[in-house]
Amino acid sequence: MKTLRLLSISLFTVLLLVVALAACTADDMKDVKSSSSQITSSPIAPGNNNQPGESSGTGRIAEVSACNTYIIALEDITPVGSNWEWVWSVQNPNPGNGNNGTVQNLSHWGMQFGSCFAWASVVGAAYSTDGVNWTSFTPSYQVDPSQTCMTTPVLKFDYGTSGTNPTYYKLVLNQNYQTGYVPGYYKSGSRTGCCIFNFVGVGCPSGTGEGPIAGER
Repeated sequence: MKTLRLLSISLFTVLLLVVALAACTADDMKDVKSSSSQITSSPIAPGNNNQPGESSGTGRIAEVSACNTYIIALEDITPVGSNWEWVWSVQNPNPGNGNNGTVQNLSHWGMQFGSCFAWASVVGAAYSTDGVNWTSFTPSYQVDPSQTCMTTPVLKFDYGTSGTNPTYYKLVLNQNYQTGYVPGYYKSGSRTGCCIFNFVGVGCPSGTGEGPIAGER
């Protein structure tokens, strides 16, 4: 009888441990689901007055899907000496030949600025495949004849993407600007083509009291 009593106690203890483990696992899954639900790709609201000088080190500020194709993200705005470095990334989350919902590699992309933006503020530009090693180029503001989606002057980043790897793009300004929704465009292969979209880019100078530039939504 003593042996049976001990065996019953042991079985009861094992059952309690199994129930406790299941409860912990369920709680852990709830925590994971809760964390996942906080991840969003929604861009910041128009008119947000993030100050470039204050956003250094905050990481990705916003991202938006460009015409349901590429993910455009404003990675950071960093003060460097008397300048501000704006860095975006572009990623193709579903690369392919452009059929069956896939997206061809990005050829190049670019952006527009509003009347409150002074082109004289542009110090330089560059692109990178890793966000560390940069290839600089002399930026210009002119029409891109390689596509027909946007026929007005743009700042063109003439470098694309490969597979799902993000490509990084840097614009160096000598003036402190706010963020704001601005018009952008991309050019890709013959199937994916080109498209105009709004994304979080360079707005008006800080302290002017002006809202986001033309192209906001």
